[in-house]
Amino acid sequence: MTSIVVRAERTSLGQSSDLLTSLEPALSLQTREIARRIQALQNQPSLGSPSADTPHPSTEKPLHENLFDALAAVKVLTSQVAMHLNSDWRAKLFHQLDSLHDPAEWEEGDLPVQQASFATFLKAMLTINPARHPGLGLSHAGNLVAAWTTGKDRLTIEFMLHDRVRWVLSLHYEDGLVRYAGDAPVTRLAEGLAKHDPEHWFSRAPENREHP
Repeated sequence: MTSIVVRAERTSLGQSSDLLTSLEPALSLQTREIARRIQALQNQPSLGSPSADTPHPSTEKPLHENLFDALAAVKVLTSQVAMHLNSDWRAKLFHQLDSLHDPAEWEEGDLPVQQASFATFLKAMLTINPARHPGLGLSHAGNLVAAWTTGKDRLTIEFMLHDRVRWVLSLHYEDGLVRYAGDAPVTRLAEGLAKHDPEHWFSRAPENREHP
């Protein structure tokens, strides 16, 4: 099922729609629904257009209200694809988001999670469908950052506005540390990571296993 979704993601939006239509008789209802919801997230003007970026928090509201509003917005966004997210992970995701927005730990000048960044994150998770879920953080600009660690190796992905991602991975070999980085549309994330053994990061295998 995942491979069908990824192939559709690698085409343009128009091509993806045509492909979905042509394959519908062969796809399960669940696969078709996931593909439609990914496409719906891609097409949301409120999350993709430069004129509709999430504004900075209101200086007229108390901090806890700004943080609450940001959390509520991304949780509502999650509800659009909630049936395709493991319930345990969904609960963990919300707990992580709540912890990241704890007013007692908040640093002045930082932005809460941005809806456009979170939409990019959801698209990435639905596309790569990792069995092992990441730890989460926030950049000062309010972009969600996910990290997977396997032994000494680490993959970090920052989810940007306008459906873009930045990723950095580090691999430890006997002869030294090697780093790779990429900057791409979220639809190309799986393609960019393909040459770096995605299962090394996303499988449920023991975290201390050695990379190829």
